[in-house]
Amino acid sequence: MKLQKTLATVLAGSLVLALSPAVMAAKGFSYSYADVGYQRIDGDGVDFDNGVVDASFGIFDMFALRAGFRRGNTSDIPGDNLDLTEFRVGGRGHYKLMDKLDIFADVLGFNAKFNSNQSTFNDAGAIYEAGVRFQVVKKLEVNTSYKYLSGDIDDDFGTVGAVFKISKAFSATANATFGSEIDEYFAGLRLNF
Repeated sequence: MKLQKTLATVLAGSLVLALSPAVMAAKGFSYSYADVGYQRIDGDGVDFDNGVVDASFGIFDMFALRAGFRRGNTSDIPGDNLDLTEFRVGGRGHYKLMDKLDIFADVLGFNAKFNSNQSTFNDAGAIYEAGVRFQVVKKLEVNTSYKYLSGDIDDDFGTVGAVFKISKAFSATANATFGSEIDEYFAGLRLNF
């Protein structure tokens, strides 16, 4: 419970900063992009292979709208195929600490539908995430975050990732997320706009 209060405080502070005219002049990383790629979810005995689209739209200097979609399936359940379709929507507050260092906090809602030959069920909940983005060199960014997922699966996750700039419009991106029950691995392209 204390962790949830801490995250709520960080998120509320991020939103206040995003809407405060006195601090909106700060510039940092671009928060307008779309990541498209492949994701592998490694769970307890069930692995999913997914296609993912995750977009961020910077609408203020310190606030971005977020939206995501993933679709995948697993054949790890004997005699059954299980499909996953998930939508995410929310926002991200961010703040430039130094020239090459930003902090951010996300609040996202999600709705996931699991459909198999034998049954269909839904999971809905929230994702709370806080982290940092650091530009190591001109073309390389590394990032790390802490994420809490609340839904049918309540779990804490740590994420580490990298973005390598290929051109002004495209970057290569990859990340790994580790939880107590589920690990996720992503690789893809980022379209910067």
